[in-house]
Amino acid sequence: MTTDQAICWRCLLAVRVSTLLAGPDGAIPEPLQPLAQAIINMPRPNTGCTWINQNPRVRELLRGLADGTIALSHEALDGLPASRTVEYLRGLLVTHGCLPPRDEHLASFDRWLTPKLDAIKDPDQRRLIERYSRWHLKRRLRDQARTAPVTVGAFLRAKQHLTVATQFLHWLGNRGRRLDECTQHDIDAWFSNGTTTRQHANSFLYWAIRQRLVRNITLPLPTSRTSPLASEDEHLNTLRALLLHDTLPAAHRAIGLMLVLFGQPLSRIVQLRTDQLRDGAEGLQVSFGSNWLNVPEPAAAVIRVHLTARPGLNTAANPSSQLLFPGFMPGRPMHVYAVANILRAIGIRPLAARSRAWLQMVREAPPSVLASALGISAATAMRYAERAGTDYLAYASIAKR
Repeated sequence: MTTDQAICWRCLLAVRVSTLLAGPDGAIPEPLQPLAQAIINMPRPNTGCTWINQNPRVRELLRGLADGTIALSHEALDGLPASRTVEYLRGLLVTHGCLPPRDEHLASFDRWLTPKLDAIKDPDQRRLIERYSRWHLKRRLRDQARTAPVTVGAFLRAKQHLTVATQFLHWLGNRGRRLDECTQHDIDAWFSNGTTTRQHANSFLYWAIRQRLVRNITLPLPTSRTSPLASEDEHLNTLRALLLHDTLPAAHRAIGLMLVLFGQPLSRIVQLRTDQLRDGAEGLQVSFGSNWLNVPEPAAAVIRVHLTARPGLNTAANPSSQLLFPGFMPGRPMHVYAVANILRAIGIRPLAARSRAWLQMVREAPPSVLASALGISAATAMRYAERAGTDYLAYASIAKR
């Protein structure tokens, strides 16, 4: 494309945006001007024209914000029919300072909760579930949101715990009992029948015991599950695939390499920021916790390739994102489940690969040292050490002195 053509695309985009975001007086309202400038100045203006021209919902939303029929607030956007277009526009508004930031998983839980409570017909059960959600589930999500974004896993776990708690109370009601009348026989019957998801009632029942809403019951210990483990051959084949794959994008290869080299969960890798990487005399280094760790070659070369062309930076969504792996949605990283599915599609089992990485690392360094370097709990490191057959208990005792 020539320079003249590029200028034509930008002029066309500027006219389109200025028309859609024009207020009643013909000018773009001041609160929306940062959004307008971000769209007009995006590196590839033809992409912006396509986004506007091919999506009538985008045009409708921009007009609504400009003429005031849609208030410039999270609450107003929450009141619209849910869609990816609404969430994408919300992300743009937050990224460019038109709306204040908020934790979207926490907000999504609130939106999901309202109809869930409305569907509970028994008023006593509804009050119990509302109390449980407010003082246990939502409080835990808020506590997480104070230091980091609520993870997809925590969000889905909260939903599942509330859903199973609701099912338990309904099941108990069909047996003619309220929660304060629940007996050990009821508990045994609940956990001995049905699917394994019934174990998620433990969260609600432990909370009920602490609140003295139920007495004289003992809950079964949760069934322990052993994480899948990749063999050493599978581990080597995974490394080879990530280093040599000729069609997998560099971003996914980089994420996979951090998984198999450092045993980090995908949910944490996708949240990495560019300031957690540095490249100097000692080579490429990454920081997950309190230390800088060397990234061995040729894995470092793959990550450098990704750094030179991070995806998603050519639109108004992430023009100056500090996320190492920016995603499709403005201000958000790549979706962890999407990344996991892509890795599985080329034969990589994320949990199995992570377990193998940890078993190899704890054979080479004490788990307490690994816990500090990789930013995970000492208990997690010790669990992998025990599985690997290593004995660092004496070291751990000395380290605490």
